[in-house]
Formats: sequence, structure tokens, C-alpha cells
Amino acid sequence: MTSTSTRAAAAPRLLASLVGLVTLGSGSLLAACSSSPDGADATRPAPTVTTTGPAGAGTPPGPEATGANPADPAPVAPASCTAIELVEGTAVTSDALATCLADHMRWAGSGHEEIRLAGTTTLVDWVLTPEGLHGVLDRDPGGRVAFTPDRGWQQDGTGWVEGDPGGDSEAALVAQGVDILRTSLEPEFLAAMIRLAPGFTVAGREEVELADGTTTTLWAIRADAPFASLAQSTTDELVVWTATPGPTARIDITSTTPGAGQGTSTTFFTRWGQRPDLTELAELAGLDLGAGSSPERRD
Repeated sequence: MTSTSTRAAAAPRLLASLVGLVTLGSGSLLAACSSSPDGADATRPAPTVTTTGPAGAGTPPGPEATGANPADPAPVAPASCTAIELVEGTAVTSDALATCLADHMRWAGSGHEEIRLAGTTTLVDWVLTPEGLHGVLDRDPGGRVAFTPDRGWQQDGTGWVEGDPGGDSEAALVAQGVDILRTSLEPEFLAAMIRLAPGFTVAGREEVELADGTTTTLWAIRADAPFASLAQSTTDELVVWTATPGPTARIDITSTTPGAGQGTSTTFFTRWGQRPDLTELAELAGLDLGAGSSPERRD
């Protein structure tokens, strides 16, 4: 059995592993998230939904469902997304794009992300409820993390370690790392990241690769210029790839940090509105994370 001292010595590595899961440039946005217009709207009413075209049984369509033709059918979507016009050369304000992406994430309520950064691949299954964000994350190489809005776990060689700010050094560091990670995956954080850009322009439809290695043609919405993230970090390029406003297929972020150089993170978004299997998290947290919209404790 692992001794307390050995586990404590491993705690800094656990924290480094957790924080390393955050997308490139994301750490620079933690402060911006809390001060952005969306920073405290986790309990705000659901986005207004409008129908501008054929709807598919009320299920938010992912990029696979929208196809790659220039005349993509407009799905049921938040009003903030239907207000964005995808025409080459069209200017889109950072606030308009940020509001659309965050509103769509809340409206879809669940999904899957694949984050590729510096030779690592991180898979995230998530569900957003009125209580907040729940998810299970698997990083290769790295480890597994599970979290609810107010609890979090890191898997080590002996099992799951629950974060506890008032616990031993390992538990405290896990709590700190999970808090950073959870924040980086919330819709408010996504909105804060987009709002830092000076503005966006619809660059036209371009061929782009998806997570499964196939290619398709999507609209590229590009940041108009590089922008400061935090301290000395600069986001050199930010591109949102989508077939219709809202159900984003991919986001690319290229950033430069003095002393660390330049790097690019790519996040693929799929399975919008599809409920993931969070059985493992439900067992850890004692929650019912079934098909219902709100988890219930099984205590």
C-alpha cells in the first residue's frame, strides 16, 4: 500500500498533470472568465431558442448532421446564434460569437470534446445541468479526472483520490487542479476566451480535418488579429470551424509564450446533445446522472 509520505511526494506531479490538461492559453483566461459579462450567469435562464429551418426531433445537431454543403440547413438554435450570418467577409463581433458559443453549449446540455495539445490527447464527456458542469476526462498520456460542480477526483495508481482543500497535501492539490480544469471547460470560460479577441471575420468555407481523420468543408471564423492573453502570452491565431453558428466542430488556438515558444491546441466538438455514459462519476459522487436534466443524490 502506498504510504502517506509517498503519496504526498507525488502530489505536485498530480497537480502538474491536472493543470497540464487545460487547453493551451486557457490558464490565461481564468481571471477573465470571472470578470466577463457571462462570468456569473450559470443560473441565468436558458437561451431563447428559435427555429429557422428543419429540426431533427429537437436534438441539437452536431457537425456531422449539418453536412458540408454551402446551403447547410439552419437547425433549431439559440437566438444569439441565428443572428450570426455566415457569409464570406462578414464581420462578427467578439461578444456576438462568444454569446452564441456559450449559449449553444448550455442549450445542448451535453457533448464530447477531444483536445490535442503538445503530443497529448484529452477526451472529455460532459453534462451541463442547472447545478453546473459534470464530466469525466481521460488524458493520454496522463490520467483520469472526474468532477461535479463542487467535487473532483484524480485517479492515481491505487484508485481515485478526492480533492479536498482542507485535506492533506495530495487532496488539496487535487482540489486546486480540478477547480482549474473544471473552470476551463465551462461555457463562461469559452465565452471569455472568445471575448479577448479584437473581433472576427467569416473567412469562407475551407477543407478541414475532423477528429476521426476525415475531412469536410466548414466555415472558418478567424480572429482579426493577434491579441494579448495574460501577462506576456499572446494568442497569435484563433479559428472557429463550424457548419452553422452554434454547433462548433473545431477550435484552433495558436499562442506564443516567452521562454516556452509557440504551440497550437485543437479542440474537436462532437455528440452535441447526446447524453454520455457517466456511470463512473455517478458512483463516485453518489448521484443519479441518467437521462434526467438534473442529477439527484442517491444517499
